[in-house]
Amino acid sequence: MKRIISHMPIWIKICSCVFVFITLVALLADVLVPYDPDATSLLERNIPPLFMGGTFAHIFGTDELGRDIFSRILSGTRISLGMTLFGIVIGGSVGVLLGLSAGYMGGIWDRIVMALIDFQQSIPFTLIIMLGVVIFGRGIPVLMCFIGMAKWEYYAKFIRSMVLGIKEKQFIEAAKSYHASDLRIIFKYIFPNVMPSLIVAVALTFPSVLMLESSLTFIGIGVQPPTATLGQMVGSGRNYLVVSPWLSLAPAAIIVTLSYCVQQVGEWMRDEMDIRLLKD
Repeated sequence: MKRIISHMPIWIKICSCVFVFITLVALLADVLVPYDPDATSLLERNIPPLFMGGTFAHIFGTDELGRDIFSRILSGTRISLGMTLFGIVIGGSVGVLLGLSAGYMGGIWDRIVMALIDFQQSIPFTLIIMLGVVIFGRGIPVLMCFIGMAKWEYYAKFIRSMVLGIKEKQFIEAAKSYHASDLRIIFKYIFPNVMPSLIVAVALTFPSVLMLESSLTFIGIGVQPPTATLGQMVGSGRNYLVVSPWLSLAPAAIIVTLSYCVQQVGEWMRDEMDIRLLKD
């Protein structure tokens, strides 16, 4: 780890620190929020942020209902990050397991997995989520599960392509000659060899999953008010862009910063490891 950090360019170190800082602040949101994120105060509506002539009482200003934007950003960042990371864990777990098994076993199971991947890629994912929302509701756990379905086919296809090359290596043949079980070969010999590439793939897909969560909420099929998420804040503030642009710009800036920082780190890791990832 020390060697990796020492080889990081200064800009990548800055991006890493920014992401870690925002994540830690989001985790400590309950302690750091100066106000209740959902508390309204109609006498303090649309107060501008500090850099636009506001006060220190509301450094990011207030919205149309008098709710403190800074408090809502802290709370919303935690929910948005949590949904994104949980979705990546779900999609990554499903995709990795299917990719490992399909690449190693081949045959009919490989063809079934590839058919599922093609089916997933042929249907607009927003349509799947809209159908799921109609059936299961708009709760955060439901959205987490559907967001997790967003990239499983990417992980499965990517891992499968790596396994097809690794399973022909001599150390795999040696393990088979010693009568090692298939599970042992997959998880002890193959999976550690795809782990570095998987980490890079997760870093590079993080922005798209975060944007998916934000866009779903923006168009009204994500987390519903008064619960704050970054996408929900951007969506609810779009009607006030002329008179109160900070309502959308402040949460949008957090989305862009998180996506950019993780994307930069992921691209640096890809170049350092000379990993060729599949195109979406």
